[in-house]
Amino acid sequence: MLELDLKYEPEYRGEVKQHWNVTFAHQKKISVYSKRILARVIDQIRDNDYQLREFYQIHVSSILEGTDIEIDTAYSKIKGALYELADVKWEFESIDRSEWYFRHLLDTTKERRVGYKDGVITILLNPQLAPYLVKAAHYSKFPLHGYMNLKSWYSMRFFEILSAFQDKGFWEVPVDEYRQYMDCWYEYDKRGQVKKDKEGNPLLKYPKTKLLIDYTMKEPLKELAGTDYEFTFTPIYEITRAVKGRKKIIRLRFDLKKGPALKDIPESWLQHTETGSIVQRLREWKVTDRNIVQYAPILKQAGVLELLRAWELKNRSNRHIDDKLRYCNAAFVRAGKQALEDAKQAKAEEKKEATEAKKLVQQALNL
Repeated sequence: MLELDLKYEPEYRGEVKQHWNVTFAHQKKISVYSKRILARVIDQIRDNDYQLREFYQIHVSSILEGTDIEIDTAYSKIKGALYELADVKWEFESIDRSEWYFRHLLDTTKERRVGYKDGVITILLNPQLAPYLVKAAHYSKFPLHGYMNLKSWYSMRFFEILSAFQDKGFWEVPVDEYRQYMDCWYEYDKRGQVKKDKEGNPLLKYPKTKLLIDYTMKEPLKELAGTDYEFTFTPIYEITRAVKGRKKIIRLRFDLKKGPALKDIPESWLQHTETGSIVQRLREWKVTDRNIVQYAPILKQAGVLELLRAWELKNRSNRHIDDKLRYCNAAFVRAGKQALEDAKQAKAEEKKEATEAKKLVQQALNL
């Protein structure tokens, strides 16, 4: 019997790189804990990996971050999540929809076991999924920061899908396709057959579009507010209707409030006297344009200049920076993420203070 003790220390890069076929697969709704486990596993896959690991391991504490669940009482949550993941199948469909197939997510056929022991989760991925997880040609990326704190499966699905449309700035989708992405398509029996009503019509989950919108968008609108994936929703109605009655919603459009994500440094940054010189200095330290675009606005001018001064001092000392590309980009991203976390914390504190002030005012009025 092989033990499930920790065999290596997990290293995370802080983002999930996911093949488009996985993001847009028809996924079944599972628990938030199952999604977190899967995200932590995919986060360990490196760009220079050529195959999946024989197995992946995760500290249970990394799954419980952002929750009020104690590690001592987490056993039932983790056990339930592993049960779910063992049953998960990813369904794929060809572009012309002439064929479809599915793959089980986990591999439970090996001698090494999928399971949990002493705070360590061991996961074996199905090796047939390697083309979608390793060296993926068409993929999107989304940061692990923020994703792990979401408390709704629908919010996580929005987070994943909207990340694939950051360059475009919006996602527009037919209602029927949206249903499938959100696991609100046909209801199935245990044999995988579509359930039907007395008239022989297929049964849909949340058959009325208004119900579909209410149940699937309420939590994402709330949880993604204030993040890079905060969005507005616009229903698109049919232009003409053959019979009398209210026009049907046929498509849904989701616009990212922050608009399209920048890939290249805007010309206005380069032409401005101060920002132009700062960009030039960052490039000299091998900071990529992508990282500059993403994190410079968060760090602001003062934060960026502080980093540049720190690197110059370090380079003058006996701890010379030999690999600027690796060291400076890592430091720049780390500082940017910390600045983002600090800003969110400050916003939360302001909200808390405002709530407390409102309560005091209300109490005073009730005297």
